[in-house]
Amino acid sequence: MKFKENKVKTLLSSGAKALGAWAQIASPDIVEIMGNTGFDYVIIDLEHGAFYFETAVQMIRAAETAGITPVIRVPDKNPSFIMRMLDAGAMGILVPGVETKEDAQAVAAAVRYRPLGSRGACPGTRAAGHQAENWPEFVKWSNDNVMLWLLVEGAAGVSNFDQIIEAPGIDAVMMGPFDLSQALGYPGQPGHPAVVAKIEEIVRKARAKDIDMVAAIFSKTPETMQNEVRHWADLGCRIIAAGSDRRIISAGFRSVVDGLKPLCARSQVASR
Repeated sequence: MKFKENKVKTLLSSGAKALGAWAQIASPDIVEIMGNTGFDYVIIDLEHGAFYFETAVQMIRAAETAGITPVIRVPDKNPSFIMRMLDAGAMGILVPGVETKEDAQAVAAAVRYRPLGSRGACPGTRAAGHQAENWPEFVKWSNDNVMLWLLVEGAAGVSNFDQIIEAPGIDAVMMGPFDLSQALGYPGQPGHPAVVAKIEEIVRKARAKDIDMVAAIFSKTPETMQNEVRHWADLGCRIIAAGSDRRIISAGFRSVVDGLKPLCARSQVASR
């Protein structure tokens, strides 16, 4: 079988950064648009997205068509669901709510085949070309190319972060700024200096262990987004998650409306 390229791994190995965004709307077309416009990866969100497994599979297909690497944010740490999404063709798994080293070890085992993990083996999956002709070769490729990203969001995860990143098999970590702002006593303020300082501390710890950090960008304007990306890139973040389809589409619609609504005001419409 012809193995797929993990564009994120290719970019990072070349010294470049990887740019992606979240897909929370149930639309393969949006995933294709993201790939066609130049994003490197997409996080297909099964935790907060308005869809489930079957739609996610179609969105993975759309990602492959558009040459964008599909990462699935699973709804929880369930190893069975992680296996199903990998079997469907996900090139990466983002696991929410990681709080302990034991959590990290368990999901790392679920992501990879033996001898590196305990992922269920079946040659007749979509990821394996529907019937892998060379199973050992596919296993090696999968273990080398499938990514595990952890989402550390709450007080327990932050407290246990040093132990969490000791678990083998972690490719990257993302902080959940909104949840972290809650945990630190600044609800709804992901840009609060105390929240930013805590994330900066965690970025330094992860990079010291050669674990990549995914910078979650939530700025509302292109200018502030660029500044935020520069800040986190300077700290060593090589994977950028630049908002969601909902936010990007809303911003685009709002720009059109703001520009045209004044022209449609009743006082400016010529009388017939």
